[in-house]
Formats: sequence, C-alpha cells, structure tokens
Amino acid sequence: MVDTGRLTWPVQRREDFLRIVVYIILSTALIFIVDIITPLGVMIWILYLIPLFLTVYLSWKYAPILMTGVFILLMAASLFLSPRDLSIEYALIDRIFFALILVIASFFIKDYIANVEDIVSSEERYRSLIEWLPEGVVVYRQGGIAYINPAGSRLIGADSGKNLAGCDIVSMVDPDFQALFRQRVDQAAHGARMNLDKVKLIRQDNSDVVVDMFLGTVFWDNGTAVQIVMRPA
Repeated sequence: MVDTGRLTWPVQRREDFLRIVVYIILSTALIFIVDIITPLGVMIWILYLIPLFLTVYLSWKYAPILMTGVFILLMAASLFLSPRDLSIEYALIDRIFFALILVIASFFIKDYIANVEDIVSSEERYRSLIEWLPEGVVVYRQGGIAYINPAGSRLIGADSGKNLAGCDIVSMVDPDFQALFRQRVDQAAHGARMNLDKVKLIRQDNSDVVVDMFLGTVFWDNGTAVQIVMRPA
C-alpha cells in the first residue's frame, strides 16, 4: 500500500524541534552580541527577522509571539549597551518602529502555523476515514497509482504490505474494456464525474472480480489526480 504518512510541513517536527530551537537561540545570541558592539546607528537588530522566521518550523503556534517578546527585550537592552553615535531619542524611535514590525510579522507567522496545523489535522482525519472505508479508493495520477487504501488492495488481491505506487491500474482492467476505461479516466482528469458499471478487473492472483467504479477529480500532492472508488458489483 502507498505510504500516506507524508504531511505538508517544512521539517519533520519531532526529529528537528531541538535542532531548530538551537538555531534560534544561537542566531539570537549572535545578533545580540553584534548589536551591542556596534554603534546605535547601525541597524543590526533588523537581523532578528531571521530567528523570528525560523519559528515557522516549530509546531507551537505561540513561538513567534514569545520570541518577539524576547527580541524586544534584547533590543531595549542593546539600546543602552551599544556605543552611542546618535541621540538616544532617534535610536529609540527606530527600535520602536521595528518592534511593531516584529509584532505584526509574528502574528502572521502564528496564523500560518495554526493554518498548517489545521490542514495536518484535517489530513489525518481524512486519511483515517479512507483507511477504514469498506470501498476501495485509488488515487490515479500520471499513469500510476499514487494511493490505494486497504480495501482497494484487498479488492485487487494484493498483499496488504505490497507497495503498489506507480502501478498502472489500466493494466488491471480486462483488455476488452481498457480503451473505454482510459477514455473515462482522461475525462475525469478534466473535471468530469461519472460511474462505470460492471468493470472486470484482473486480480494479482489472475482471478477476476467485477466492480462498479465512481470516478472524479481530486487535488493530490500539489496537482490534480483522478480518484476511483470501487465496490464489488
């Protein structure tokens, strides 16, 4: 069966969480050190955008807001620690303006993380539903199977652990029906929804099974694909 464990996210969160946290801490510390050894007029603090955007790789949606608070505190400290080459009032205005930019950016990043988490949750619920569905479900894309659920594997007589990714389901259709079936798949790929009754499939053990099919277009892996729902006729 095709692996459905891949979810859209910049990194593998569990494995990379500590690594990303280390990157954020190190980059923040480096920026702060450089900031306090350079004059006030040199806008080193703008580099805090780098660790702020790194928080998008963390699974905690409040991470950007927390880090923004830390950055503002560090900017306030460096205001008094940096060599003074201009008035403190002008430097303060600059940092207040940039602090507002950080706050706005942090809320955009927080919303993005929350949206991705919602998508992940929806994908997990949908995958769970499809995995337990008694009808066979096949996602057919670019001439091969992109996904098939357990019921679909059983229907075509494949072992549950067999990887069917890339296999052409057209080759499993009775030869007398393949031309019509391919035509219907092409129509479904362009947005049509249709039923195909009493389609004979040649199973993996060379026996045959007659199924009814329902074809339609789905969005899959950043592109369109054809979803085929099968049930014994």
